Amino acid sequence: MPELPELTVLREYLEPRIRGRRIKRVEVSPKFGFLLRTPPADLAAALEGREIRAIERRGKFLVLDVDDRHLVINPMLGGRLYWSGTGEKAPPATIFMLALDDGEALRLTDFARMARVYLVDRGHLDEVPGWADLGPEADTVDLETFRARIKRHPGELKNLLRNQAFIAGVGNAYSDEILHAAHMLPLRKRPTLTPDDVAELHVATHSTLQHAIDTIRAQPDYQPHKQDRSFMQVHMRGGQACPRCGHRIAEIKAGGEVTNFCRGCQR
Repeated sequence: MPELPELTVLREYLEPRIRGRRIKRVEVSPKFGFLLRTPPADLAAALEGREIRAIERRGKFLVLDVDDRHLVINPMLGGRLYWSGTGEKAPPATIFMLALDDGEALRLTDFARMARVYLVDRGHLDEVPGWADLGPEADTVDLETFRARIKRHPGELKNLLRNQAFIAGVGNAYSDEILHAAHMLPLRKRPTLTPDDVAELHVATHSTLQHAIDTIRAQPDYQPHKQDRSFMQVHMRGGQACPRCGHRIAEIKAGGEVTNFCRGCQR
């Protein structure tokens, strides 16, 4: 699942390529049209011939400002964006293609069939499900705000970090990485945190996300549809040695998702 770091770099990659371009044609796969929250014909009528004025990220959403509309993409578990020429063969599981006026195209694919696409009028982003509930951005939230908001959530730390109403942009993978950086177990409850622990978690959130952004930016063969997370310390490394203490990394599976942590140095 693309999270804040991947989507931040993706936005930076796409912005100079699509801003100011006009959408020449919109193609929607009949097999995946159900993922669009706007009928394909209406989507095409609203976007074709219009200029992409900006692309922004909010939490785990990407927003393309197309004249007086917002095209909002929530990649969810398997959504990926491809940048290519319009004449190239469409990748498998392509949901839609935005063919631009220069012969290049932006495609959204999703093998998991969970991505969601919304089209709303400018200034009406609150109509997108989940948008109005988003908390502050996880990579920029200040400590005072972090302290105030964390008091509202008594549950387990992993679920807390993934709660988009607490802070926006963190999902399954980076919650594991943040908690490892903070030396905290994922199932630990928030009321057990001291004020110093909260500050430590805040620092770990910022440093982990910034390190990921910097690392992804530096990838020499970066492609927007690929997700190279080889730099991660614990996530998806169950059974391997913890890079900090050498203890075996544990793995828990629940609800189709994996949680990884180190019992040796996380408390």
